Amino acid sequence: MALVRCEIHGRPSGRTQRYSIGVKPLGYPRSAALCGRKDCPNVGLVWLTDEEARAYRRGERVFSVPNAAVKIQVE
Repeated sequence: MALVRCEIHGRPSGRTQRYSIGVKPLGYPRSAALCGRKDCPNVGLVWLTDEEARAYRRGERVFSVPNAAVKIQVE
């Protein structure tokens, strides 16, 4: 599953997943997708697993994230 991390925290090092590419969420850098690291308020990139990266290259643009992996900012 995709994870969101800011540029400071960079590519996630998953225990069971390998994250191959970071892509910009819709509206980046004014996105509501915030880094999933605790206490980090920064806007993040969406990091995709190898399988998700292949789907992205085929045109997929909606990806799921695990619980507590991302925080959402609203107006």
